Amino acid sequence: MTTLNDKLKAVLSIQDESECARSFEKFCQENFHDLPLPGENSMFDRAMWMASQFLSLSKSDEEVVKRVTNRMEAKLPREVSVLDEAVDKAVFHLKDLLGQARETAIGTWQDMLAACAWQQMVPAGATRGVGSQLVSLGTFEKVEGDVRIQVNLGWMVDQNNLRLLLQAKDGEENAIADVEVRVTESEKGLIYSSKTNQDGAVVAPAVKINPGQYQIQVFWSDKVVETPFFRV
Repeated sequence: MTTLNDKLKAVLSIQDESECARSFEKFCQENFHDLPLPGENSMFDRAMWMASQFLSLSKSDEEVVKRVTNRMEAKLPREVSVLDEAVDKAVFHLKDLLGQARETAIGTWQDMLAACAWQQMVPAGATRGVGSQLVSLGTFEKVEGDVRIQVNLGWMVDQNNLRLLLQAKDGEENAIADVEVRVTESEKGLIYSSKTNQDGAVVAPAVKINPGQYQIQVFWSDKVVETPFFRV
């Protein structure tokens, strides 16, 4: 029984480079549904590299490339654990503000805001009330052109609610209406959306959330600004 490797050996044994490349093209067409992914078969990789030097992509070649690319993309989610870990490290954990590393957590959040060009106005912190606990990310603002966006964000731990207050003003301190604020979760997508009123404000004291990874996004005109991701 002739295997794919046997066929590839026959292709690579051809001395004439152009003929070898054409033979590889025929091999791909005849074995369309059994082609390995790049990196799975070194012989196939070598033949593919060699063929790429001497032949322009035909329609059939483009279909092969498209199919292999689709297979790689389908396989990618199973191989992104290292990437997931890197992303997770870049996400701020609100619960860190409740523990002994509170000051370190505050510094981390402030650094993340600064990296996104947000300016911290009132620092993050944790306060305890009667029957509830508020983890606050403080008040921070960002200026884009003549628009200033100010956000006050907190998490009511016992109630699983986000507390969001937003103000939009222009360079002359006039309120800006119809600025949209969204709360998105990395897996579920949009969970809350509202636009500023005539006072340029959005007041959302109880945005219901579940454990997850969130981000605040603000849209107006052709502009968008985002907070760092945070996890609850």
